[in-house]
Amino acid sequence: MQLIIAALLLVFALLLTACSPSSKNSGESSLPDSSKDNEQSTGVEDVSKQEPQEANEEELEEEVQEEQSLLECEGIILESNAVIEGGKLADCIVAAMLAAGTGTHRVESSAAPPTVVDFLWDPDFSMNVREGQNSVIIKGNTGWYKGDNGKWIQEEDHSSDPDVNLANGIIKLTRVFSNPLVLRDYFASSPTWIVVGEESVPADDAVSDIAWHLVPEAPINYNGVILTDVGIWLTSNYLAAYYVSTATMMGVTDTTSNTFLQWGEKVEIPDPS
Repeated sequence: MQLIIAALLLVFALLLTACSPSSKNSGESSLPDSSKDNEQSTGVEDVSKQEPQEANEEELEEEVQEEQSLLECEGIILESNAVIEGGKLADCIVAAMLAAGTGTHRVESSAAPPTVVDFLWDPDFSMNVREGQNSVIIKGNTGWYKGDNGKWIQEEDHSSDPDVNLANGIIKLTRVFSNPLVLRDYFASSPTWIVVGEESVPADDAVSDIAWHLVPEAPINYNGVILTDVGIWLTSNYLAAYYVSTATMMGVTDTTSNTFLQWGEKVEIPDPS
């Protein structure tokens, strides 16, 4: 599981986490705009089956959430050579992720086997991280870790068991780096981002074939980790299709990529208990 830790530290399992997945041909995604999409992504029944007042309240809540996410991205234009302030871009990307509700992405590193992550907010954040035989599952305030022996260990504070304490550390680290605030701080750490242009996404199975390629104005120094060759590919709705960077920390250099496989589709987070 040390490989999961390395991936999280070097790349923060970036961009964990609209309602309908992006078109492979158009490179676009949609934010939640219908009760049907909401039913697919959250398991909520179709509003036509509910009482009128309840349906109206739910529709209003969806409209408010969509409006808020769009407001975060107001004024951000994706076009070649555009320069975007880092803090605004960070707020926009995080808002779009939260509006998406669910997602799946694959983390690949030159120093570790591939890691696949499913995540959702319903309403608490849950995620399922899988790297070979190792897994971390987080459901709200509870987490589990499975090592090479195949045994699930539940998070437990103040334990004297060394295996539980190891699991605690891995789960807490995973929880910290999956927090959207960490992602927000990371993107905001570059004063500006430059839109290179609309280009092919460097992964055949990404959620979109074509997306807007953005790069920071200079290498990023994030809490002592130096990130170079940084690039992110965003759909026209500000959802990530691909991310790559080379991280250097304590003399160790590693290149890691994140390929986003879907946004807004139903995901299942197992319950080890």
